[in-house]
Amino acid sequence: MSAPPKHLPDRYKLDELVTSDLQIAVRLAHVGHDAHSLADDVQAVHRHFNKPQLRSMLVGANEEYAVWGRGTGKSEGLIAPRTFRNVEVMPRGHGCFVGSTYLQLLERTLPPVIKGWEQMGWVRGRDFWVRERPPKKLNVPQPIVGPITTEHCIFFRNGAVASMVSQDRPGSANGKTVHWIAGDEAKFLDKAKLDNELLLTNRGDERYFGGIPEFHSLLFCTDMPTSKAAMWILEEEKRMIAQSKELGFDRIKAILDLRTKIYALYEGLIAYPGKRASILKKIQTYQTRWDAIRSNTVYFSEASTLDNIHGFGAKNIARLREKLPPFIFETAILNRRPFLTENAFYPDLDEHHFYDEIDYGFIDSFDFDQFGKGLFEDSRKDADVDKYRPLDVALDYGAHINPLLVGQPHGRDYRVLKEMYVRHPDRVVDVARAFCRYYKHHPVKVINYFFDHTAIGTSATSATSPKDVFAEYLMSEGWTVEDRYVGHTPEPAQRYELWGRALRGGDARLFRVGFNRNNTEFVRISMQQAQIAQGSTGFRKDKKDEKNHNLDQRETTHFSDAADTLLYGAHLLHRFESDSRSFDGVFMS
Repeated sequence: MSAPPKHLPDRYKLDELVTSDLQIAVRLAHVGHDAHSLADDVQAVHRHFNKPQLRSMLVGANEEYAVWGRGTGKSEGLIAPRTFRNVEVMPRGHGCFVGSTYLQLLERTLPPVIKGWEQMGWVRGRDFWVRERPPKKLNVPQPIVGPITTEHCIFFRNGAVASMVSQDRPGSANGKTVHWIAGDEAKFLDKAKLDNELLLTNRGDERYFGGIPEFHSLLFCTDMPTSKAAMWILEEEKRMIAQSKELGFDRIKAILDLRTKIYALYEGLIAYPGKRASILKKIQTYQTRWDAIRSNTVYFSEASTLDNIHGFGAKNIARLREKLPPFIFETAILNRRPFLTENAFYPDLDEHHFYDEIDYGFIDSFDFDQFGKGLFEDSRKDADVDKYRPLDVALDYGAHINPLLVGQPHGRDYRVLKEMYVRHPDRVVDVARAFCRYYKHHPVKVINYFFDHTAIGTSATSATSPKDVFAEYLMSEGWTVEDRYVGHTPEPAQRYELWGRALRGGDARLFRVGFNRNNTEFVRISMQQAQIAQGSTGFRKDKKDEKNHNLDQRETTHFSDAADTLLYGAHLLHRFESDSRSFDGVFMS
């Protein structure tokens, strides 16, 4: 850490003097529109931001769309500074955080955002309050368009408020008037709902905040989308390019040039206090130009985890390169745009097959003194579970990983409710234990256990089959296990055809399939990455990655194999048990 220059007056009391333009930008990023807000006793605190985060702060566009890889600091270093500034410049304003589910906001979005706020100086219980109003003794002003209740809101010391809006709670955006919107994990948002519900609330109140560039601002960020329905966010790049073409110059470059001049002047303000008045006048001129341009600017950015290599760590990136399947590493880490493969084993699987069903009567019964992943780890949070019928269960068995899937029929639909797994050295009995723990409160302690020939074999080290190990543990915990043997693993062509018809829909003889989005992360990845390989007797599922023990086996074909058994067994039991036709006959017509 370098010491302040000797010619600086004592009143600056700088902890650290940083001479880089970009780091000065961080230090002064939240100075208000009035240049006089640079107080005489300003104290600089050093914080590290990566290049994508710095560019976002420098541009400060009214609309921002960020497609950044995992580990780039989207929540803590993008959403947090952006919403911090929104609140600061719009006292008594009303913003909102939007997510595909309320659980996402509680478990994944808010914790790092709050951490970011705290690093910028806010203190919970002093500067902001989550799901509770500030104490009356503080005389905090009321929001201009404040909420009636506090359950889904964050209140701030200057009278501002932020609502937590989720697309899985019908009507949560109705009747609101908001002044800014920030959305995390945008690839999971339903674009039609976003356009027709929430974005329509970002309106009005020009008499309070008109002219402030952050007014009616939008921020949406995500890692690289991999489904057709989520590609809308990539289209925002075209809007950014079109803006520059209309004006005849690069709008983003012009903004960055202005910021460079502003921060060069701030350096002069610190180094030459005797010229304070003239420097402040120049700063104000450039600041006004910057505000005028960015208030109508769309900014789209892409970044990979490599852009945060100092924070994430080169060793971690190298480790992920070895463990992750190539597609996941390319999209989630390197942030490269996906290509549609012609060799997918489940080519019809897309975003619309995933749904959100959370029991918020159960969620809302909790006090939220803390936030974070794993707050609700049993089936009472799952609104898609029929509590009064048995659960269907299927597993895949192996030395390195043992996945388990749970499903239930629901009318003409079949729902894949939950995935579980254990990895070496844990075994089948451990995944049985996890199942019993998660479904401890399920009233009907009965399962339909679907298994094929791979579950009934013994080995030189054990005279008990995996099927018996699993069933015996559940029975010891009070469950009734209905054995549903499906025979030998169905031929690849039959599984391919079954999934194709079930995912496309329209065949009254087959279930339409849906997946609980929040509970089936690795099922999705496994099925999306499963490929077709040509064999000597026809095509098959390519399972070569299962033999590569350097890969993360959660993302190979193990989960997809369990899904095959579950869907096949479900049709045998639920759709055809009273039908004289064989299941094979469905594919003969």
